[in-house]
Amino acid sequence: MTVTDQVMGISLLLLFGYLGGQLAKKIKLPAVAGYCLMGCLLSPSIFNVIPEFLNYELSPIKVLGLSTIALIIGGELHLKTLKKIGTGIIVITFVQIFTTLMVVFLGIFLLLGGNLSISLILGAMATATAPAATVAVIKEYKAKGKFTSTLLGIIALDDAVCIIFVGLAVAVAKSLMEMGSVFKLVDLAHPVMELFGSIILGIVTGILLCFVLKNIREKSETIVVLLGFILLNSGLSEYLNLSALLVNMVCGAAVTNIYIKNPFVINHLDDIDLPIFVIFFTLAGTGLHLDLLFTNWLPALVYIITRAAGKLLGCYYGAKISRSDSNIQKYLGLAMLPKAGVSIGLILFVQSRFPGTELSATVTAIELAAVTFYEIIGPVATRYALIGSGEVHIEHKDTGLSQNM
Repeated sequence: MTVTDQVMGISLLLLFGYLGGQLAKKIKLPAVAGYCLMGCLLSPSIFNVIPEFLNYELSPIKVLGLSTIALIIGGELHLKTLKKIGTGIIVITFVQIFTTLMVVFLGIFLLLGGNLSISLILGAMATATAPAATVAVIKEYKAKGKFTSTLLGIIALDDAVCIIFVGLAVAVAKSLMEMGSVFKLVDLAHPVMELFGSIILGIVTGILLCFVLKNIREKSETIVVLLGFILLNSGLSEYLNLSALLVNMVCGAAVTNIYIKNPFVINHLDDIDLPIFVIFFTLAGTGLHLDLLFTNWLPALVYIITRAAGKLLGCYYGAKISRSDSNIQKYLGLAMLPKAGVSIGLILFVQSRFPGTELSATVTAIELAAVTFYEIIGPVATRYALIGSGEVHIEHKDTGLSQNM
């Protein structure tokens, strides 16, 4: 049965997604892995219940889900907490980014016989970490502590830096493909403007949100305003060609550090995040491309392995250099493996810069294949890392269940 009605599609995503989450928890997997797997079963790759055109029509739900998660991440970036952690976040971020980029670049470069352009772009794209799956697992298992704060801080910084790195890689690749192979600084204008424009807009809307919240007393009304600003940020980002992820992340950080009356006000979203998470991740699962994973299995395998190696080694040595806690050295790399939402946006950026080219097709196929793999494996790795770090409540260690999810 193929569903063509949007309302019916949403209902199936919610119900089957919830079922998938419950089944996943029965076998001690994160609920988010169950959502994605159930979505994969509903996808065109298997039963084709949710066809590709319906997945596209429901894209506003993806925007709402990813933007909500971005605001939640920003809300966890308390400057006082980050100062206690120290410069370790910055050191680990840049060491793991550089290590991942170089390991993936070398692996793809050797596999594709010295294709510099594709290797550079895939190396840069490999540095991205999906915040959505990580936040979902953190909230499911109620993880809290130094490891969790470090993880959220690194993810926020990682994705901001990744946008610049991909922009630089695309600029270099474009110059190599054109006559004369002259690098043009103007090609960096888009990613630089996107980064700083997103930061500025996030700060402005964050300050505005603080003023609005001052006049609100009821929790339910606060939730309405928060959702309104999430969508406002996303809409303005689309209109101004900025990153909705970064805008909402910065907005959340601004609120949690400026709104002294209640710095944890964004936590009110906990009351409604479950249905958002269920439908977001199940819908994401319907977009997974198993055919690309099988068709491009060799380059995808090399990319998946080298990215994992880069993340694990980079986080370990970054934590070692910064003299971070032993549990951060051991487990942070595993929690940095998820890859999805940000990568899709970067794929679209590459496609816009190299329309109809072999480079664009190759990068898209390999990246989507990797996203398919990491969308399912990433949350499991994050769960293991959080439990290993000692920041998961004992009842979750014993049963693998969550009170909320």
